[in-house]
Amino acid sequence: MKSLFFSVITLVTLSLMAQNNEIEGTYYESSGNPEGGTTFIVMPNNTFVVAYFGGIQKGTWEATDNYYTFTYHSEPKFVLYGRKNPTLRDSVFINFSVEANLKYAVRINATKNKSFNPIFNDGANCFSYPYRYNQTEPVKTIDAYAPAIVEYYLGEPQGSSELYSYAIEHDYNEYLLTGLPSTYSNGGSFKAVFENNELILGEGKSIKKSGEIKDISEEDLLFITAHTENEILPKVLEYGNEFFPYFDETNQSNLIPFTRIEAIRSIPKFPLQINKKSLFIVTCED
Repeated sequence: MKSLFFSVITLVTLSLMAQNNEIEGTYYESSGNPEGGTTFIVMPNNTFVVAYFGGIQKGTWEATDNYYTFTYHSEPKFVLYGRKNPTLRDSVFINFSVEANLKYAVRINATKNKSFNPIFNDGANCFSYPYRYNQTEPVKTIDAYAPAIVEYYLGEPQGSSELYSYAIEHDYNEYLLTGLPSTYSNGGSFKAVFENNELILGEGKSIKKSGEIKDISEEDLLFITAHTENEILPKVLEYGNEFFPYFDETNQSNLIPFTRIEAIRSIPKFPLQINKKSLFIVTCED
């Protein structure tokens, strides 16, 4: 009886593994525009990536009895880094590298009820990074505010505002406030059925399988695997990372790594007061 039980378990396990092997591979969905479509890659280590023009998102997947659940990895809207730069002396710099035109706002060394300043002015255009804000006073706290992006789903407004509060406990004098495009912080999950070499997403939508994992080049496969296994915005930000700030002159001080500062995230209970004056005015004529 015991032998029969383990035989059944083995057969079920092998069956599930075979099904999972079938779903692994690449899927392509055309967008019908010059920017190209979307490539969906289901990896053997229960991760997946979605690559499109200008971005690549990641997540995890798991199999159940009748369907697969895909869950996107959610990144914070803001990530703050700090470092001690001996060349700055009496100045404190904050580098801003955040998505534009989303009405992000910050306050520095402010008490709980103080107002925020927008990072960029209304109608800002012709962006040219980097943007560096400087002051002489040491930074003790930074609060970054992301207002809700109202999206309508089945007639109901979705999304909520977020507040990221940072308490600075080190003698830093240079900071980097950065983030990924808002699509990376949406998170969420979806379910799909795999039939006839297609991922069926429901409501008449499906994505046809276009290739196997073995068809991916070794270089691309190494990049995808590293992307799924590593943090996009790591604890220590070193020179060479795509988010490391750009400097016109590269010297030893500019190469000092940044250390990530963790935030307390909350949803404001009441609308926050936003000043009209922005940290940066970015405008050019058409």
